[in-house]
Amino acid sequence: MSIRILQENVLDSNLCAGCGACQLVCPEQLIVLHPDTLLPVLDFDPASCGDCHLCHDVCPGADPATDAAEMQLFGRERQSSERWLGIHIDLFGARSTRADVFEASASGGTVTTLLLASRSTGFRVDHVLTMGRNPDAGWRAKGVVSGDEETIIANAQSTYQLAPYLAELRGLYEHCRNDKIAVVGLACHMQAIRKLQQLQGDIADWARENIILLIETACSSSTLPKGTADIVQGCLNLPLDAVSDLRYRSGPYPGKLTVSTKDGGSHALEFWQILKELKGGKNHRCLSCGDWMSGLADISVCDGDPNIFDASINGTAFGKHGRVLVRTPIGQKLADYCRDEGLLEQWPIDLEGFNLGLERKRNRRRSYEAGALPVPKGPSAPDIFDPEQILSDEALIDPKRYKRG
Repeated sequence: MSIRILQENVLDSNLCAGCGACQLVCPEQLIVLHPDTLLPVLDFDPASCGDCHLCHDVCPGADPATDAAEMQLFGRERQSSERWLGIHIDLFGARSTRADVFEASASGGTVTTLLLASRSTGFRVDHVLTMGRNPDAGWRAKGVVSGDEETIIANAQSTYQLAPYLAELRGLYEHCRNDKIAVVGLACHMQAIRKLQQLQGDIADWARENIILLIETACSSSTLPKGTADIVQGCLNLPLDAVSDLRYRSGPYPGKLTVSTKDGGSHALEFWQILKELKGGKNHRCLSCGDWMSGLADISVCDGDPNIFDASINGTAFGKHGRVLVRTPIGQKLADYCRDEGLLEQWPIDLEGFNLGLERKRNRRRSYEAGALPVPKGPSAPDIFDPEQILSDEALIDPKRYKRG
């Protein structure tokens, strides 16, 4: 019975990613994720599952199946030099040439531009899944399916809060079976979709045929709703029901967390101030994750400034932009289209040197691998490092480390 296997292999080890893939694929729609814990609510008879194992088979929590997906996508697994960035065929810096997209974005509007362009004739995307806000609770994140330009731009900014994201695709599977879909998400979302596309059965066939573009944003880790609630209530002293909207990276780059209230008020915190606060709402799966990028998307994007914590304290010389890794032919075709049509300004870069988001992820992963708790499986490519160089997350985001005299 699938739900018992999921319980034993994933939930009992605290390895649920809260991605919503199990809710998406459940044939009888028995699984629903709790809105706060983002764990499956299993208040049904396990016998109802019969011989179905879809929820466990699609789950990226314990085993993201990175090696198998890379063999399917690229015909090889990544090498040790590709451990954290994955296999890619192109690399460049980019920013949107549209003022409204650039201003709405956290990191230059690269992802939003790619998503908007994917709706053109050559790519035929009908719907885009982005992370937006819950209309009934503006402080909560919620997946939004839309092909509307205004909606896609409104959801341009980074969101550091988890939600049952992939479950939002269920309506398309049930009611728009032939429509084409682009998904932007985190490593766990990409891994779940690639696992689904390698399975057998009706919903797997649908995913292979209709989810035609995956774009991911690099993730140091995200928070449960509690992390955001703690900031709203504890740092800004606002009641949750007063919040109409929340943005994590609004205003001049690198942005501030900005909360809009129903009375027309606006309340903000510097970005560097929220990072430690968010940690209190993170689950074990996020903290022990072995992926800054999954390496399984068609295109991966990270922030252009390699240290937005420092940038938030001291300012930045980098300017707002994204760093783009193109991985697949469809990703290359889309990136080239955006360049040729003048939608994205692109220039050569490299990713050498320190990157705070990546270092936070690497150091946490190394510390968890050395510990006794279960961790999600990572790529088979070894991570070569000096154990003496592991730093705590607190040390990496200590303001004293960056504050200039």
